[in-house]
Amino acid sequence: MTPLTSTVIETIPRVLLLVVGILGMVFSIKGRSRGVSGLMVAAFVIMIVTTVVSIAWQFVVMNLSSWADDLSASEIRLIFMGVGIPLDAGTVLSWLLVAVGVVKSGRSLRQPGPAPYPAPAGYPMAAQPGFPAQPVNPQPTPQQPIPPTQQPPTQQPPS
Repeated sequence: MTPLTSTVIETIPRVLLLVVGILGMVFSIKGRSRGVSGLMVAAFVIMIVTTVVSIAWQFVVMNLSSWADDLSASEIRLIFMGVGIPLDAGTVLSWLLVAVGVVKSGRSLRQPGPAPYPAPAGYPMAAQPGFPAQPVNPQPTPQQPIPPTQQPPTQQPPS
């Protein structure tokens, strides 16, 4: 197997992560109009940048023998560590921002109150502050006549 073939095979998971990052960024940008946190956009931008850099790094490493002839093993290890630590830190930062954005988006930013739009036909309106809520599916009760109360017979005065 050629070095290029193995490098392409090794980059397939990173390309899939790049697709996830791009889709996440598109959906988080669209969600900004509905109140999605800006942290999500930042997280996906960082994820995309670190993924693109890691894909590029894979292709640089593919040709290691041509540029690392004069280097010792410890120098090569230092180069790999110098590239790997920032990439891993960026990946961790992006996932941390995703987690914070998800937690932050779970909080309700709206104040409780009436619905800002009229309820569709057949649905009750939201209760106004200070008034009880209407039941969702009220059952009709049959109207029964109320019997007249019995009163004691009145005595008529003698005439």
